[in-house]
Amino acid sequence: MLFDGMPKMSLDIISPSDNKKYSFFSVSASLFVIFVLLFSTLLIFGFTNFASASSYTPAAPSGVDSGDLNTDYEFFVYTIDVGSSWMFDWGDGTYSNWITVGDSDKYVSQKHSWESSGVYDVRVKHRSVYLDESEWSPSLKVLIDFSTDLDKDGYSNDMETAYGTDPDDPDDYPLDTDGDGTPDETPDEGFIGDTDDDGDGLSDELEASLSLDSKDGSDVISVVIGGTTHFIIDLDGNGKSDTFYNSKTSVLTNTKTENGKILLDINNDKKFDYAYDSIEGLTVYEEPFEIPWLYVIVAIVLIALLILFIMVKKGVIYFYEEEYVVEE
Repeated sequence: MLFDGMPKMSLDIISPSDNKKYSFFSVSASLFVIFVLLFSTLLIFGFTNFASASSYTPAAPSGVDSGDLNTDYEFFVYTIDVGSSWMFDWGDGTYSNWITVGDSDKYVSQKHSWESSGVYDVRVKHRSVYLDESEWSPSLKVLIDFSTDLDKDGYSNDMETAYGTDPDDPDDYPLDTDGDGTPDETPDEGFIGDTDDDGDGLSDELEASLSLDSKDGSDVISVVIGGTTHFIIDLDGNGKSDTFYNSKTSVLTNTKTENGKILLDINNDKKFDYAYDSIEGLTVYEEPFEIPWLYVIVAIVLIALLILFIMVKKGVIYFYEEEYVVEE
């Protein structure tokens, strides 16, 4: 055997009653040494893992990097380490509670607001299921300042001041016909106004040249042909789309409405090329077949005369004269 003949270590007790020796265990010295080495290795490995876990540094949390005073902002840590916990340091001397990761969680989050302007270092710390804590993460710097939109109407205080509206009144803001966040007009300084107030694709300048209402988007329909956007417009303001505007050539051509579809002559060759309606959109127009009745009638008359001529020549039909005697 492997340990046969090697010195052994044993624990023997001599009983005073019968003066006999009882052995509780006996193990070879080499096996004892191996046991001690394995135990020491496991102990060192455990301490090493504990030390490495304690020195773990998580990544910085995710969230906004700027905001307004007294406004809640949410910050995230993305993790699937079920049973572990996270704590947020808000940089203002306050901390969140430990938030534990649940079975279905893919992240943990917390909201926080600040009462004073400044730059705050938002950090997180991790605590494992074995309760060992990591180092604090690098910080996410968050700039908190006075609100840039005090009345929360979507327009900054500076913009409202430039346009002469009240930055404290949510019902008083610059006119923005198409609701794209850019006011219609250009103020004297600071901001450039919207060049397409109604958002129909035609610039205000072009609509003015066509005598269209630059704040009414219902008088223009945009269509894309060959990768270029062109426009069907209501030029006379009667509620009907009567004109096609070619964006490439700037040429206006008349449209025609047929069976609920608007027919378009895109190259001004007096022939319709496309048909448009709100349901099918743009389709290639095909001229319907029309019987040329005038030519048909003329052809019928000529054929009839030809048949009559042939029948006369063949004697099928003949003409004769009768002699009448006039009595005196």
